[in-house]
Amino acid sequence: MRLFIAEKPDMGRKIAAALPGPHQRKDGYMETGGGLVTWCIGHLLEQVAPDGYDPKYGQFPWKFEDLPIVPAQWRVEPVADKKKQVNTIKALLKQCDEVVNAGDPGREGQLIVDEVLEFLNNKKPVRRLLLPSLDAPTVRKAIGTMDDNQKFFALYQAALCRQRADWLVGMNGTRSYTILGKKQGYPGVLSVGRVQTPTLAIVVKRDEEIEAFKPSAYWSIHAACKAASSPDPFWTVWVPPGRDAGAALQGEAEVDKLDDEEEGDEAAAEATASAEAAALAARPAWLDDKWRIIDENEAKRIASAIRTAAKANVVRDERKSAEEPPPLLFELTSLTARINAKTGASADDVLKACQSLYEAGHASYPRSDCQYLPTAIFGEAPQVLAAIGQSVSDLTALAQGATPTLQSRAWNDAKVGEHYGIIPTGSPPNYAALSPLEQAVYEAIARRYLAQFYPACKVDKAFIELESAGERLVARGRVVVDPGWRVVFSGTQEDDASSKAAPTLPSLAVGQTVDVPEVRLDAHTTKPPPRFTEGTLILAMKHVYRLVSDPVARKKLKAVEGIGRSATRASIIKNLIKRTFLVTEKKKIVSSPAARVLVHALPAKLADPALTATWENALDMVAQGKATLDAFMAAQVKWVQQIVAGAQGATLPALPSSLAGATASSRASSGSGTRAKPSSAGRSAAGKSGKSGGKAAGPSDKKCPKCGSAMQERTVRQGPKAGQTFFGCTGYPKCTHSEWPK
Repeated sequence: MRLFIAEKPDMGRKIAAALPGPHQRKDGYMETGGGLVTWCIGHLLEQVAPDGYDPKYGQFPWKFEDLPIVPAQWRVEPVADKKKQVNTIKALLKQCDEVVNAGDPGREGQLIVDEVLEFLNNKKPVRRLLLPSLDAPTVRKAIGTMDDNQKFFALYQAALCRQRADWLVGMNGTRSYTILGKKQGYPGVLSVGRVQTPTLAIVVKRDEEIEAFKPSAYWSIHAACKAASSPDPFWTVWVPPGRDAGAALQGEAEVDKLDDEEEGDEAAAEATASAEAAALAARPAWLDDKWRIIDENEAKRIASAIRTAAKANVVRDERKSAEEPPPLLFELTSLTARINAKTGASADDVLKACQSLYEAGHASYPRSDCQYLPTAIFGEAPQVLAAIGQSVSDLTALAQGATPTLQSRAWNDAKVGEHYGIIPTGSPPNYAALSPLEQAVYEAIARRYLAQFYPACKVDKAFIELESAGERLVARGRVVVDPGWRVVFSGTQEDDASSKAAPTLPSLAVGQTVDVPEVRLDAHTTKPPPRFTEGTLILAMKHVYRLVSDPVARKKLKAVEGIGRSATRASIIKNLIKRTFLVTEKKKIVSSPAARVLVHALPAKLADPALTATWENALDMVAQGKATLDAFMAAQVKWVQQIVAGAQGATLPALPSSLAGATASSRASSGSGTRAKPSSAGRSAAGKSGKSGGKAAGPSDKKCPKCGSAMQERTVRQGPKAGQTFFGCTGYPKCTHSEWPK
């Protein structure tokens, strides 16, 4: 008899439904004619806390002499409220002949089931069930094509490396810098993590750039040119000396530096960047590092010279027809950014909506870094298109107008990894019953999928370069001849300026002279970079190489697709907000004073995105069987020893007044002499510590909505929320209800 172990209950039920009957639901599992089906509830096991290895590690405040903490033998234990399910799986293992790991595809899904089998000392053969989506046809097909789980052992090892490395850095880094914080009177836990710390540093750097920003003036020059054969003039852009004409037009368009589309040719991009850097180094002093004129007199001189000449000679006229392919499919990072920009939903909420659609069988696996599809599922296009048309009335005509035999560049086996792009399945949802956020997500992935079955957008492009009074002028035209796939996005957020036609340019001959009837000199003021939103921060994490100057680090970061993974970026941001290192202000994200203290105190290497990229690259090597768990962990232990040693010789910057106030409040509230353990936000670093204590005021008129007891105002003693007040039920610990100010 087979025992299927799914990652989540809903997945387990869908696997059971695909197996022969009869079906009978039991406590924590299901019986079917095709075997037993049970499930995990996410991670059933967790790394043992430091005090599980030695009681002294549970004592707070922490001490440098106890660091670093490096387990000689790594141990895990059941999560407190999930022990019953671990025991259920233990009992079912005794009844089966073969086990099936049905965790989510990928590193973490492999770990969630394999670690339970390892913990329970399973010796029975194990198969691996990979479910890219949970619609019934896909589940039935996957059950018939399972692999030996041993094939994925290296992936499991990589997941263990990630888990243990996070523990090592988190426990030791957090304790080291919390000890330093205590010396300065900071009452909370200063949390450190291998991905969260570089992410935090990105926000801190941006915020400090904004606050230190001083506006300055610059000028731009545009000239209207008119050929004798054309009734209307066309506008051109002045090109700085030494700069590429095409790059000048791109800068004029203010292209988004954090787009979510596929990157272009890397070699060409590197060559262009190198040429641009070399040209910048030789630019005149009256141009800034973005090629803007910063000397008003020079701007006036150039404009006046062109105006006086009143003529321009054509030195280049290029015409070509081109086809623009549809955008690639969404992966989680780009989808999150798009939905966040459209709805303002948090990254965590977008992921939950994606997961809900996946578990209901209406969308493919969401935690994907890939924008491509395997050709093996191309034949499912008619069913998927029909499901889209049936679900969303606004897309019915588009689904019917699609050509299911048209294969776009998105179908590329060579670019598909362990997951593929996020797409709808052939199982149509009840669209009206979906939440507004689920509707937004489903419609977004459906439109991207639909676009793959429409022809390329056909355009006519023109590029003209002219010379006037020794100065260069350029213009670009773009006329949409046939919109093709762009009809799918008509009237949506993606129907942006890039889809609209640029002015039509007249056909000119090299050497031809045109009139310059008007020259416009415009004054501008520089603006600070924008604050991050959750969407743009997630994109910054993925495209973090654009924020790094070192060319070697840039290349490496680009190759490993930034810091974190699509599956983890939302939770990283959520945790930073939960720990109050990041604060949300409307849709914007701002770093807290505690975040800045921490980032400036840490060694630069720990906050450097390149370090995390190096680790992800090493984890990929383990997953591919090219490196061992022991070698990876040996390197992590050495690094942690350096972190602790560096912290011992460091001193935190002086506390900002806002944190000093929180310290004073915290000390005042702990006058009873009872020592509180670290707050729940610091529990992962502190071990099995309790909730933060709080000085209680008298009972208020508020009543607990759960048990009816009086609510009592309290003040947090410890942790990032030190000094904050909240209302707690006087029936504690029987009733744990609390209310916090919004």
